[in-house]
Amino acid sequence: MAERKIIILLSGEIAAGKTTLAHKLEEKFGFKILKSRQAIKDLAKKKLKGEDPDRTFLQKFGTTLDQKEDGRWVLDYFQNDFGFSFEEDSFFIVDAIRILKQIEHFRKAYSFSVYHIHLTAPAHVLQERFLKREEIRYLSRKIAIEKYHEAKQDPTEKQVPTLAADADLTIDSELATEDDVFIRVSSFLKLLAPTKNELVDVIVGGQFGSEGKGQIAAHIAPEYDCLIRVGGPNAGHTVYEEPTKHVFHLLPSGCKRNPTAKLILGPGTIINVNKLLEEITNYRVVDEFSNRLIIDENAIVISDADIELEQEVKRTISSTGQGVGAATATNIIARLYGTDKHKAKNCDKLKPYIGSTYDVLENLYQNNKRILLEGTQGTGLSIHHGIYPYVTSRDTTVSGCLSEAGISPKRVNKIIMVTRSYPIRVGGTSGPFFSKEINMETIAKRSGKDPEELKRNEKTTTTKIDRRIAEFSWTMFRKACELNSPSDIALTFADYFSTKNEKARRYDQLTSETRQFIEEIETCSGVKVSLISTCFDYRAIIDRRNWK
Repeated sequence: MAERKIIILLSGEIAAGKTTLAHKLEEKFGFKILKSRQAIKDLAKKKLKGEDPDRTFLQKFGTTLDQKEDGRWVLDYFQNDFGFSFEEDSFFIVDAIRILKQIEHFRKAYSFSVYHIHLTAPAHVLQERFLKREEIRYLSRKIAIEKYHEAKQDPTEKQVPTLAADADLTIDSELATEDDVFIRVSSFLKLLAPTKNELVDVIVGGQFGSEGKGQIAAHIAPEYDCLIRVGGPNAGHTVYEEPTKHVFHLLPSGCKRNPTAKLILGPGTIINVNKLLEEITNYRVVDEFSNRLIIDENAIVISDADIELEQEVKRTISSTGQGVGAATATNIIARLYGTDKHKAKNCDKLKPYIGSTYDVLENLYQNNKRILLEGTQGTGLSIHHGIYPYVTSRDTTVSGCLSEAGISPKRVNKIIMVTRSYPIRVGGTSGPFFSKEINMETIAKRSGKDPEELKRNEKTTTTKIDRRIAEFSWTMFRKACELNSPSDIALTFADYFSTKNEKARRYDQLTSETRQFIEEIETCSGVKVSLISTCFDYRAIIDRRNWK
């Protein structure tokens, strides 16, 4: 995009929407604007020795300039203002062109870089828009209408509609919103990002959560321009750090490893406001001058009532009791009452961070920025695909995560499905496995690890409840592959196979049994196990990716 050269020549009657369009293009794409009215005003001031001319004088003075210089004065002013070349700035708008000769001079000077766009609207619409202008509002309606008709009687203004015949694009602005006009022009000029550029990589859990997604996300986070998190505070992602590990319940797990990446909490995120603000403070991811963190205005805020409800019933399915399910239900029911009080946009504490995920992502796509979407929980907990009712309140597959983030599947480049050597579930009444349940003593005996250390480590991140553990389920793994279509597998907790794997820094240093298991994983999934976590340490990930 930086190599393109574009000069937009806007034409249209008074109040057709030219200036509004110019400002939108300026804001979105950095166009530089030359206002021909200001140019006439500057030239007229020299003639009037500093006095401010009114609209009538400017119209007549512009006509005189056109006749005297055959319309070339606009091009001359443009070149004087912006220079003859495009070495620094590539995008320009002339607001507005009034006669065909002015257009011809630009086309002769800059050829195929020139695009003439004409806006039109019915006469009654143009008049009403004119009357709403700030500089007209103080006048009575009668005087304002007289001023409008006086301006319309100018000979040059009268012939402006004929410029539509020359235009590369003509738009009736009555039939489209201001945003629609902007989109049509941007599309015509091919300024919008392609809808198929694959800039997004997704991390998703393949079992019942706690697969070690946080450590994988933090490992690859420095490679991205933007990190997105979805889900809610019932999921905690742990990242190895010295002297203290980091636990992220709402912020993307790589926000510390990549201190410059844009951070987004998508529209499907469910937020505990106090927990989020605590994370923002603890990890110092933003400051008062930073717009690094964007929370979508449609994200859901958990209320005290949501938490109280889940605390009452959490034992039935071993819920974390964080209020996420209740808040999700509130979001569905509240629309029946026409209320949006539970949305992030209405939370004063979140106001500094509120924005539009759509707008931020569109800008990232436009500039070919790489994006990492971090899913939470695991496929086996999906409300649609898990063992109901022992599931969470959302779809935890890659499709659900994309929907919550507001990202099209066509944007996806890589899908990294994280799977443990042995799947876990929360202790208590969290539901069955797809495979035979075992205990930590069995894992300790097989791996050579300390059983007490295993029990200490295997507690849920959010509620600190003991976890249950089971044999690896090939049935579940295959189902997760079908639901997520991973391009890569990340295998974690390789040390649960053998403590010998803890010191492995290369694939060939893993035990033969571990390598055999990995080969079978690759056969079952049809994709490569490209990331292997051997323990909880800085150098604990064997990176076998052939992509960056």
